[in-house]
Amino acid sequence: MRVGIVGGGAMGQWLRREIGKAHDVLIYDVDKSKSDVESLAALVEWSDVVLVAVPFWDTAKVLDAIAPTASGRLVMDIATFKEGLAEVYRRFPPDAEVATVHPLFGPGASGIRGQRVLVMEVPGRSGAQRAFEFWRSLGAEVEWGDLSKHDYYVSRTIALSYAVGLALARLYSEAGEEIVKYGGTSFKYLATYAFSLLRDKNAQRYAERAPLDEFMKALQEGGDLGRSLIDPDVAYERFYKALECIGDIFKRE
Repeated sequence: MRVGIVGGGAMGQWLRREIGKAHDVLIYDVDKSKSDVESLAALVEWSDVVLVAVPFWDTAKVLDAIAPTASGRLVMDIATFKEGLAEVYRRFPPDAEVATVHPLFGPGASGIRGQRVLVMEVPGRSGAQRAFEFWRSLGAEVEWGDLSKHDYYVSRTIALSYAVGLALARLYSEAGEEIVKYGGTSFKYLATYAFSLLRDKNAQRYAERAPLDEFMKALQEGGDLGRSLIDPDVAYERFYKALECIGDIFKRE
């Protein structure tokens, strides 16, 4: 199978490496140094499957450009947020198959096998079942998602995690290096996550999608903390196991 990937960023290159273990893969990117073909049209013409792996704010524009030549192909996006994408997919030719996908991991993963991938049907369009089988054939743990609920939950998971992490990174930086002396286990864990976000130049774009008003309301309400989604004792045990893996990140070499 010939798989064309649009987007030569970290995730696009990672997907090229991993999908390339099972299929023929080419990449198109606006940065010609990262491209295997001269144009987006050439990539689509070559491909059986087209995977759009560009930043979420560019996804609709890229899908719009693909639509006129998508006949007979399966086209998928992996955008973190799906707002407006169903409308674009509805403009695809009737004989094109489409699906919207969310890999629940990043390019730091060791491989696709065992990683969770959500596949969502675009209402009124075929292609989701084929997309499901495509990712399952690569070894992913594939699950069905609901496009109508996707952005609601992602804004409260990924986006809110980015918002909190970036705020902590700024707060810790302003406090200065001496904060390390006074930081305990939770600081070590949170600082590792917070500062890891600084490698992502687009982190703020994700954080801006977070429902901070809901977060502040939950923070201020106090009292009943709500139902725990996992056993707190199990969470505490795994928290310390994670800390062992992190090690002493502040230790000077």
